[in-house]
Amino acid sequence: MIAAGYTGCRSDCTTTMSAIESKSEPPASLPDSRHSTEAHTTESIDAECFLELISDTYAQKILTALANRPTAAATLAEELDASRPTVYLRLNSLESAGLIKSTVALDADGRHRKRFHVVVDSANLTFNSSGIEITALS
Repeated sequence: MIAAGYTGCRSDCTTTMSAIESKSEPPASLPDSRHSTEAHTTESIDAECFLELISDTYAQKILTALANRPTAAATLAEELDASRPTVYLRLNSLESAGLIKSTVALDADGRHRKRFHVVVDSANLTFNSSGIEITALS
């Protein structure tokens, strides 16, 4: 693990994840990419932003929790024993980087709640003469 303090992804962290961002709904069930017959999409991710995010303990915990099921921010804060501002900061950064997506769902009590889910199945790091290249598979 890379040891670094989290400062939030800089606003100039960009992605070219248009195919991932076009998804509007979370999967009905968790995909198992080992047995999937669907075509995968590969997209490039800003390496500096990605490495900064995955080096953060809270971002790691959020991604792990979201891998199991779409979850609301308040629920994540409770499950991770973290403050809501901490969770929202990481969720915003993860969503800006194209690693997660949010959808709005209607709860049984009639309240609208934003739920977050992971949209990247895996990421590959490649070290070459031009630097680090990270591609996401979704």
